[in-house]
Amino acid sequence: MKSFTNTISELSLAEEPQIGLSFGSSKQVFQKNKTFKVVSLFSGCGGLDLGFNGGFNFRGKDFKKNKFKVEFANDIDTGAELVYNSNKSFFGKHNLMKDDIKNIDFKTIPDFDFLIAGFPCQPFSNAGLRKGINDERGSLFEECEKLLIEGLRRPNKPKGFIFENVKGIMSSKMPDGTSIPDEIVKRCEKLGFKTNYKLCKTSDFGVPTNRQRLIIVGLREDLDYFNYSLMDEVVYEYNLPNEKYNPYELYLGSVLSDIPKDATQRKEYWKYSPGGQFMVDKIGSCKDGKEALKKFKNKVPLSKISKTITEGRSWKNMNPDDMNERFRKIWDNPQIYRAPNFYRRFALGEINGTITASAQPENCGITHPFENRRFSIREIARIQSFPDDFDFPYTTIANAYKVIGNAVPPVFAWVLARALQKQLLNE
Repeated sequence: MKSFTNTISELSLAEEPQIGLSFGSSKQVFQKNKTFKVVSLFSGCGGLDLGFNGGFNFRGKDFKKNKFKVEFANDIDTGAELVYNSNKSFFGKHNLMKDDIKNIDFKTIPDFDFLIAGFPCQPFSNAGLRKGINDERGSLFEECEKLLIEGLRRPNKPKGFIFENVKGIMSSKMPDGTSIPDEIVKRCEKLGFKTNYKLCKTSDFGVPTNRQRLIIVGLREDLDYFNYSLMDEVVYEYNLPNEKYNPYELYLGSVLSDIPKDATQRKEYWKYSPGGQFMVDKIGSCKDGKEALKKFKNKVPLSKISKTITEGRSWKNMNPDDMNERFRKIWDNPQIYRAPNFYRRFALGEINGTITASAQPENCGITHPFENRRFSIREIARIQSFPDDFDFPYTTIANAYKVIGNAVPPVFAWVLARALQKQLLNE
């Protein structure tokens, strides 16, 4: 495997002076009718792409079309390909190309204004093995770098890029101790892009889950650094719910209360293993159930629904006598194991936690608050802010959970795209 540090020397800008960006100090403002062409790598089932395209409805709110148009998408995952290409109404004429990005001749990829990419996060994830750059997947950022360099060789040079990754990437280091995000900034600035990053919590931007994602944005030098505060302006301008000031529609009870009866995959769910089901049954349901759900549908204030509406559950609510040897060992010495909260079950009056790709109850809040089962496919799609008419066909039901858990929430992506659009068009 090639070292993560090799690519920049192989593709040295000093050896190819025509590569790079230099537009002086004047800032360009684009025409209002400008449409920006987008290439998407590591696209998954299309959450980031859908947000950048816009033109969808989530829980009765229209998310207008943006000035971005995804024209090429790639991913190696068969399950992601099936979902992406089954939702043509959201993505247009192009199909997702299923192939290892290392096998694709970049000269065949069309010109683009922006590259968007959520390069594989497992090496940097707290839920993964944390091998970081020593994991082959951790070097896949280099493929994004190579495509940017290819774009800079063309007459129609890219205007920028947007990378997305998990919070864990911030603590992953290069051999010299530099953090991976800072290394990405350094290398992209050398290409001529003003690059900065920010850790964002999706519940601050209209998404009903406390999912934290690192966003890295690079813009052509004359366009200045991306102004992340524009994302807050978009939330305010479009009256989107957010955890700080307007959280009601983000509560789990609100999200589950108005799923249309004819919504596809509303009742399809992945059954637990016998051991997992035993744990869920023994933990027990949250105190508030169907009656509270009806009140959420009628938008009854949280304080008037129930005194226990925010009381979730977890393995800590079990009788220790019902635990297996492993859990009993952790129960007896919680501080040694950093007081884990396995089998988290969020209450109707809480904002749900991150849904992981594995969708295992031990690692994420995947259990329904009062029914002893996983959330259904449609329920986790809603938690991730996918439209109710976005379908998730699958060969195995585990694949459906995987692609949803891996996805960038479309509403969050839409806010990011709309903020970028405001800056580019000086709106």
